[in-house]
Parts: sequence; C-alpha cells; structure tokens
Amino acid sequence: MNLRYRDERLVPITGKEGLEGPGLSVSQKIFYCISFVGGQYIWSRLQSFSAFRRWGDLEQRPLARRAWGLVQNAEGLYQAASFFNLLLFLYGGRYKTIVERILKARLVYGSPNMNRAVSFEYMNRQLVWNEFSEMLLLLLPLLNSSSVKKFLLPFSKDKSAGSFGDEANCPICRSSPSIPFIALPCQHRYCYYCLRTRCSATSSYRCPRCNEVVVAIQRQGSV
Repeated sequence: MNLRYRDERLVPITGKEGLEGPGLSVSQKIFYCISFVGGQYIWSRLQSFSAFRRWGDLEQRPLARRAWGLVQNAEGLYQAASFFNLLLFLYGGRYKTIVERILKARLVYGSPNMNRAVSFEYMNRQLVWNEFSEMLLLLLPLLNSSSVKKFLLPFSKDKSAGSFGDEANCPICRSSPSIPFIALPCQHRYCYYCLRTRCSATSSYRCPRCNEVVVAIQRQGSV
C-alpha cells in the first residue's frame, strides 16, 4: 500500500507540507503497538474477569461494585470520545482513531507518483460504509428495544404479543425456571441462565415485563 504514517508534530517545524514529512519515532511506534494490541487485550480480559466475578451484583462487596462502576464509566467515556473523534475525522480527515490523534500520527501517501490500484469511487464507498457501520455499532446499543416494542404495540394487530403469559414462567424462554432467580428491584422470576446471559450481554438490561433496568440478580428464596 502507498500509505505511511507521518509525525504531524514536526511538520510545522520543518515547514514541509503535502506528502512530505518525517515518519513516526520509535517511541510513537511502541506506544501505538501497545495501545492497539496490549490495550485491547487487557481491556477485554478485564471485562471478562469482572463479568465472571459478578462485580455488578448487589451482594458483592462495595469495592467490587465500585470497580464495576469505574469500568462501565470508562467504557462510556471511551465510546463518547470515539464518537466525537469520528465526527472530527469526517470533518477534517486527519486522525481516524483516538490513538492517532494523541500521537499526532497521520496517514499520508508514501509516493505521489505511484499509480492508483483502486479507483476513487471504490475508496469513497468503502470509507463511507466503514464509518457508517462504526456509527451503527455505537448507536444500536443505545436504542431500547423494549421501549420501541411498547410504542409499536398499540399499532399491532396482534394485541396478545405484549403478553408474557404466566407470571411464574420465565419471560425469556417462557418456561418454568429450573433454577429460579429474581431480578432486582422488580422481583420478577427468571431462569438463572436466561437472566445471567442477558445481563452479561448488556449492562442496562431491562425486564421484559415492567421495562425496568435490572441492577442485580438474586436466587429466589435467599435472604
């Protein structure tokens, strides 16, 4: 590929514009590698470990719940910063990621006289689709499917679609819970595996019966 990273910090000093300019330093390359490889690995392992240890459950120690809150807040701040950086990239076209913006590393052409192997039309289409898919991945988890279903329920012909059947059954699998757990604070019964998988998939899972956020789960009958 006819692309390379340029250190934008030294461009105003050297006075070089366009495609010219120095490449990344050794420290920038090391930080870039650690951020993309080590950072993503450590963050994924931290999320898996916190979900496995159930830091967000109500019966956990205050330190574990506080750590879970910090993890969720850090993830939210990173997603918001990524979205803001995406808007800046679409406007200026300089830094595609937050790491590139911190390092002042900009992708430029390595050789201006190299023949183009891909047409502009394909490159523009690929760029637009890539950024559009990233925006969808960011916005779709924010949509509350339960609220959408509740809003569309009066317009549906099948009025029984909003009924979840017997209150004793699990609202997810519609069967009697083999290991009954209750969602807090709404106190509705679930199967343990159904409720655990939903809460692990999203931190703001809402009860299908009452549309209330499930903050913790508890075995039925336990104090």
